[in-house]
Order: sequence, then structure tokens, then C-alpha cells
Amino acid sequence: MAEIIYPKYRWFVLLSMIVITASGHSANIGAAPLVGEVAATFGTSLGETTAMSMMVYMLAAATSCLLSGFIIDKIGFVRVWIISLSVLLIASLLMSVTSYTPTGYTLTRMLQGLANGPITAVIAAVCQEWFAYKERSYVAAAQGFAVWVGLSLGLVYTPAMLNITNNWHTALSWSAAPCAVSLVFAAILYFGPKPPVVTPVSVKEQRDTYKVDFKIALSTATTFILFALAILDTWYQQAFNDMAPGFYSVQPPVGLGLGPMGAGSKLMWAGYASMLGGLIAPVVVEKLFKGKPRIPLFIACTLSAVFMLCMRFMTAQSGVLLILLPALMLFFSSFVNPTIMGFIAKHYPHSVAGRIGGIASGMAIVGAVIGLLVGSAVLHVTGAYYIPMVIMAGIIFVAGIAVAFLEVPKAFQASKSSES
Repeated sequence: MAEIIYPKYRWFVLLSMIVITASGHSANIGAAPLVGEVAATFGTSLGETTAMSMMVYMLAAATSCLLSGFIIDKIGFVRVWIISLSVLLIASLLMSVTSYTPTGYTLTRMLQGLANGPITAVIAAVCQEWFAYKERSYVAAAQGFAVWVGLSLGLVYTPAMLNITNNWHTALSWSAAPCAVSLVFAAILYFGPKPPVVTPVSVKEQRDTYKVDFKIALSTATTFILFALAILDTWYQQAFNDMAPGFYSVQPPVGLGLGPMGAGSKLMWAGYASMLGGLIAPVVVEKLFKGKPRIPLFIACTLSAVFMLCMRFMTAQSGVLLILLPALMLFFSSFVNPTIMGFIAKHYPHSVAGRIGGIASGMAIVGAVIGLLVGSAVLHVTGAYYIPMVIMAGIIFVAGIAVAFLEVPKAFQASKSSES
């Protein structure tokens, strides 16, 4: 079998993926620090407002993400990026007009979610089309880094826009600016060099191979363990991202009373820690544990659960712990997602990696929706953030237990060997 030559242009593809992913997730989290202002405008509770701001968004993103794997395999990830970014740009601009009623606000957030879902789902296809086998775990980690760049940007960007405009409707519409920049990168990729040929087969043979491989993938326990890990990890992380800004900003006794800018300035360090964790994860798993994820992920999930439980005892006078505890928690929890996506890109054939990666990304968003639904409901009933924190700690610990059952799918060993 002839060796595949991966061009240097792949590094621009990587940069584009980072920029595009970050812009999507900036729009994702941008509404979270403003839940207090939105609740005051609409006269809704914090739980109801969090659901309007984030749960609807995540449910829409999960739906589009689950379906996008099949579309990615058919039209390619670059076209998917262009379509998604265009819709996200339009939806963000509409926020300045449509968000003056709860219905208009909720529907616009839903449109943003539908647009953003496929942006992250492309990771397995990007890895397999542009990067060598040994590079794929690191590329998946780079996407995790990009996610947290976007989340960290969104936590400070929309509050900053609020301070400038004194209007949260206009502040949210400024999420369109990063989308416009990302569209430029996507357009360059569309007209740029094509990826190396991975599987030069006829259309009919390709379709037959796709069907058989997809059926095999869905018959292995490993696939569903990966889906479960994606659900549990993102339930934990996204629930934290959605609830923490409110917990930090809302006045006591419900929150810590730091305000939107105070919350953003503290939590942005947790975003940086998560970026670092996502980048370090493949080094730890691949180099220190020889590509075997069970032990490092169990340790990471357990530590993350412990730090989450510690957070529930914080007050506004906790000093450096206001930064340190969420930073440590997200540092360790960020080991999970890049390991999952790297695992799919390495151990599943090109014929189904896009679909399995897309479904895993969709399942992750489903987990986020469940976590946000549970957290919002508990917050609405109890009026406190502490019980959702205990629930989240339990969820990430269960993920650490689940990883003990993760094995390389034997059915695809030949495919893996031919690429490595």
C-alpha cells in the first residue's frame, strides 16, 4: 500500500478548525453571563432563564449534531462549516431585533444552536482527511483547546459588549463578529488544496463499505461506551459552564454576588486551565500510558469530582480558591473529550469515522441538555446552586468508572494497522 503524503497545508486546516470552533462556542456561552439581566427584563426565574438561554440552544445543537455526521460524509466538512457559520452569523445579528420577547429570544437561541451543532462534529473527518494516524489524538486535543478558547472568550466578550452598549440585546448580537472572521477561513479552505486521497474506491464500492462498516461499528460495545462517555463528560462540563456564571454573578444567598464582569474575570482562568488540560491529555495518554486511556481518565474524572464538591463550600471571600478550584476541576475533566475523539479517529475506519464522531458529538450535546435540564429544574425548585454541583460531581465520577470498559474494537484492527 502506497504511503499517503500529508501536505504542510494541513497546519492551516488545523488553524482554521481552531478559529471556527472557537467562534461557535463563543456564541454558545455568550448568553450565560447575562442570565441575570435577561431574567430581570422578562420577569422570569433564574432557572427558567437559564433554560431559555442554554437548554433550548443545546437541544437544537444536539439535533443538528446527530444528523451532521451523515451530511459530513456526503458533502465534506468544509461545506458544512460554511453553511453552519452563515446561519450562525445571521442568527446572531437577528438577536438585536428578535430578543425583546421571551419567544423571540428563545427561537433565536434555537437557531444559533442548530447552526453551531455541526461545527464541532467534523473533528473525526478533519483528522482522517488531513492528518497522519499518529497526529490525530493531538488534533482532537486542539479542538478541545479551541472549544475552551471560545468559551473563555464568550464569558468576557458579551459582558464587555454589555458594558459598552448598555443593552444586552445588542451585546449578544456582537457574537456575529467572530463568525464573520471564521467564514473567511472556511472560504479559503473551500478554494484551497484538496485533502489527500484516503480511500480511492468506486462510488458503489464506497457505499457498500460505508454500510458494512457502520453496521459493524454499531454492533460493538466500544461504540456505545464512547457515546456514554461523551454524554457524561459534556453533561458535567456544559452544565458547569451554564450554571457557574450565574452562581458567581447572582447576588447572595443564591450566588456569590460578583456580577457579570466579576464572574467572567474569575471563570476565564478555568477556561485557560481547560485548554491546557485538553492539550496535555494526548501527551499523558499517548506517551505516559502508551495510548491506553483507562487509568489516566479514571484519575482525571475522580479528581474533577472532588474539586467540584469543594466548590460548593465557596463564598465571595474565598480568595484565590474562586479561581483555583474551577480551574483544577476543568483541567482534569478536559482530558475526556479529546481522548474520545482521538480514539474514534485512530481506531475507526475513514468510512464511518465522520458518522461515529458526529453521533458522539451529538450525544455529548444531549448530555449537556440533560445536565442543563436537571440543573435548571433543581435550581428552580431549590433556589440554590449547591445540589446541582453535587449531581455534577457524581456524573463525572460515573464517567471515570465507565472508561474502565473501553477497549479498541477488534473488528477494525486491520484498518488501524494499515494506517499506522
